[in-house]
Amino acid sequence: MMGAIGTGNFVDGILTISLGTSGTAYTCMNTPFVDPDGEIACFCDATGKFLPLLCISNLANGYEAILKKFNIDHDSFNEIINKTDPGNNGRVLIPWYEGERTPDLPEAAPIYFGFDVNDFNKETLCRSVLEGHVMNFYEGFTKLPIKPTEIRLTGGISKSRVWCETIANIFNCNVVPVLGEGAALGAAIHAAWTYFPEKSMSEIADPFIQFDEKNRIEPSPKIVESYSLFKRLYIAISRRIRGLSGENPFNLFAQIQERN
Repeated sequence: MMGAIGTGNFVDGILTISLGTSGTAYTCMNTPFVDPDGEIACFCDATGKFLPLLCISNLANGYEAILKKFNIDHDSFNEIINKTDPGNNGRVLIPWYEGERTPDLPEAAPIYFGFDVNDFNKETLCRSVLEGHVMNFYEGFTKLPIKPTEIRLTGGISKSRVWCETIANIFNCNVVPVLGEGAALGAAIHAAWTYFPEKSMSEIADPFIQFDEKNRIEPSPKIVESYSLFKRLYIAISRRIRGLSGENPFNLFAQIQERN
């Protein structure tokens, strides 16, 4: 709730994504949203509204493991990603390394799909980790009844430009990281608001919420289009492994190969 306030997520249309050890995505709504599957948590926010929240268990674990595996730092990871193509030629990683919370699969294991014997290299694996974690987020996000006007990022990984770009292009939405510690700032703003109840939350909060403008990203129409089949492929694999109905992932993979 404090992270929402600290990222300005107390008006319609804002989605906050927190990129840490686990990951959360949440939005402020005037009416409650109840997920019939129980995967989106039904919370209230701290301003008298509602805050449906998506939580995934796997985020920084896969990213940090790939950095350690290849002995690279954040900047080197960015350089590697910039040498590879969005959609990874249909190579999909579903990063359920430690089970998963959304979807609710405590005994899940990771899935590598579409890799041939030459694909287990640094470039392909780094991009698969990046896109896999963002797609894991995106699949859960599709359950939320919102089309955001802006995504605001918080957490350590939000400092990475390639993460910002990938989120912008997969979610097809403007993205900007919020500077500072969003939850701590939100707590301070909320405390101030209790002393000035006659003021709106925006009047109290807006002067203090600052953005990392150098990493403000607008989605690229070309890359968004290149992700269209990839997103369908990821969701098809995820649904099939859970025994749910959906598209045939092998057909979708073949379409990507033909397109490329």
